[in-house]
Amino acid sequence: MSERGANYENILRFPGTYPECVVVKVEENYRSNQKILDFTNSIIDNAKIGYKKKLFTKNLRQSTPIIKRVYGQQEEAEFIVDRIMELSEQNIPLNEIAVLNRADWHNRYIQAEMSKRGIPYVVVGGCRFNERMHIKDIISYLRITYNPTDAVAWHRVLKYIGGVGQVTTGSVINDFRNSDDPFSFETFKQRKFYSELLSLGNMLAKASQTEYNLTQKIEVIKEYYSPIFKAREEDYIIRMQDIEVLIDLSKKCKDLDKFLSDFALDPPSKRVADQTKPLIDEGEEEGKVTISTVHSAKGLEWYAAFIPHTLEGMFPSNRATNI
Repeated sequence: MSERGANYENILRFPGTYPECVVVKVEENYRSNQKILDFTNSIIDNAKIGYKKKLFTKNLRQSTPIIKRVYGQQEEAEFIVDRIMELSEQNIPLNEIAVLNRADWHNRYIQAEMSKRGIPYVVVGGCRFNERMHIKDIISYLRITYNPTDAVAWHRVLKYIGGVGQVTTGSVINDFRNSDDPFSFETFKQRKFYSELLSLGNMLAKASQTEYNLTQKIEVIKEYYSPIFKAREEDYIIRMQDIEVLIDLSKKCKDLDKFLSDFALDPPSKRVADQTKPLIDEGEEEGKVTISTVHSAKGLEWYAAFIPHTLEGMFPSNRATNI
């Protein structure tokens, strides 16, 4: 096993430096069956350098890996979640199913699709897509366009305006509840943060226009939110990719209520719409699909494991192979 940054050629050159050494090949495998090892051997056979070997086992199980070619991340996510649903219907426990990826960003669409279907999952070594701070922020702005009296969402977005604390937030919420124009904030015209409130109100008023579809609404919110986000986060560009995923997902959803339910700020069991009750009982923590990086999953086993994004240059990364 080589560690990150190590040069694998050191191993290949070792016998040349120490000619008295003996190369011992560990070829018997105790975990996988022969069909899986044949699949692995066919890959090893194509290696241009390295020590040739043939893996074998006495394991008599006959299961084999399935390769599915898809043409987009959403199609990939739908395929994986469809298979997870099928396995669950065959009484395979959810904790016996895993989605393994090389990098955390490879599973954004899969997490969104699982949330949409009400399938409980746990992310190992990372944060769930719909629980990421910037995704919650965008959804909060969007919730206000749907329901201007959503106090939870207001508390979240007003904290980004300097000088607005808990007391002022309560005053803002009470003010727009009694106003014919919830986004005017005229009561606070003499306050130093009024210009920021006005900018927020103008954005929300624009995003609330009925002629705008869901994707257009999020684009309006993104334009307003991006400078706030950029000033707050050093890895702004990387995190913005999550928002682009959210925009992409919105293109396939015409119902704002349903979209907000899929990305509810509350836990799945407390979703705002009745029609989004989980298709699979959430159960205890162990009754969840595992989403993990391959690195974090070393040594673990599941009944079924899905490996998305197995594309040249992605898995392994170009940076690892120096291509």
